[in-house]
Amino acid sequence: MGMAIQDILEVRERQATYASNIFSSRQLRENIITYQMLCDAVEASGIKIQRLSDDELLVPEKFRVGQQDIVYQLTQVQHSSQAVSSKVKHYPTREVARMLGVSHQTISRWIAQGRFDGVTRTEPGKHVDIPANAILEYPSGETVKISEVAESYQARMQTAVETESEDELQFIAQKLSAYEEKYGPIERFMHKSESGELVTSDEDIDLDVWTYLLKRKESLLG
Repeated sequence: MGMAIQDILEVRERQATYASNIFSSRQLRENIITYQMLCDAVEASGIKIQRLSDDELLVPEKFRVGQQDIVYQLTQVQHSSQAVSSKVKHYPTREVARMLGVSHQTISRWIAQGRFDGVTRTEPGKHVDIPANAILEYPSGETVKISEVAESYQARMQTAVETESEDELQFIAQKLSAYEEKYGPIERFMHKSESGELVTSDEDIDLDVWTYLLKRKESLLG
């Protein structure tokens, strides 16, 4: 769990004590190694810091201040990680079930079995969302990241939409061809309608459908 603001402020106030506990070795070399390791850890989190130079590490007062500063920066790593975590997309269990092609009950069972890394249900029946960065371990032992599942699902849905559009376009093309074969060019048919030459209700209906199909075709083709 990330540290609260008051905890961070407390560390800021007590950093000298914390630093003395962390850099407790009487050997300068060991304390320098500890300092460098902590700097590496802070920078790996994405936080930019001003490291002490080799010469500054040999100045007791500057090294003492540097030790306190890196201890404070460690609390910022926790605070930063918490902020990043809050931005991670979360999915309701029913949506995860749909993306995986399993039942909602299966997802609940997998949560109870601890198959979603880092996802727990604190109380029976309590709602829980699954973060995109969670990793699912299938009963087979295979693992997959939920974000990858979501991307694959979206790709399948897009393919389905495109396939459906292609099928609809094919149907529309067949109907338009049939109308042209029956009535000739639509412009001529529309002229007959405007001049009152259409004599049956079926012809009026055909013109309405024909016009709609042309607009639908245009919409599908973008």
